[in-house]
Amino acid sequence: MHADRTPWSRRALSPLDLTIEPGERLLVVGANGSGKTTLAWILAGLIDPTEGSATIDGEPLTLQSEHIGLLVQQARLQLLRPTVGEELAAFDANRGHQIAALIDMGFEVGDLRRRIDELSIGQQRRAALAAQLARHCSLLILDEPMAGLDAAGRRALTAAVGSLPSDTMVVTVTHDLDESRSLGDRVVQLDAGRLLDDRYVP
Repeated sequence: MHADRTPWSRRALSPLDLTIEPGERLLVVGANGSGKTTLAWILAGLIDPTEGSATIDGEPLTLQSEHIGLLVQQARLQLLRPTVGEELAAFDANRGHQIAALIDMGFEVGDLRRRIDELSIGQQRRAALAAQLARHCSLLILDEPMAGLDAAGRRALTAAVGSLPSDTMVVTVTHDLDESRSLGDRVVQLDAGRLLDDRYVP
């Protein structure tokens, strides 16, 4: 993929063949400028590749937004309602589903009334993840989810991802493999837009 018709046009990603199976937990690693953000945007259905295709079940990802969740690094930016309960209700009106999603992410029923601004960074990420879970996504993209979290926050987030439905595809984009290793067992490494490695790790 590249930016066309500008003086700064350059290829962001070289051609790569990447298949993600249902239930797979994939880590995309690379330094700044490696192409991992572009790949994340493509997988999230935010942009179309200028060459080739990106699909779920043969349908372009850009037409599958209802099946794709995205958790950005600054989770507060995507939490648009004043309370946790209102945020979840925006994605699923069924209160039972809201409570189930909340509990899966390590909260209690009473936390539905908590204001978003009262939550820690880690709690905001887990609340945003609960909202994505309420959407019943088949593909979830996590952008640097461990950044800025203490050890307890990292454990909680790992447990939250582990509680997702077994067929949910999870792609974690990170520059620090050691920090995010608990979120996946398959590693795709990018460098200057090229696929350097694709392997499973213990």
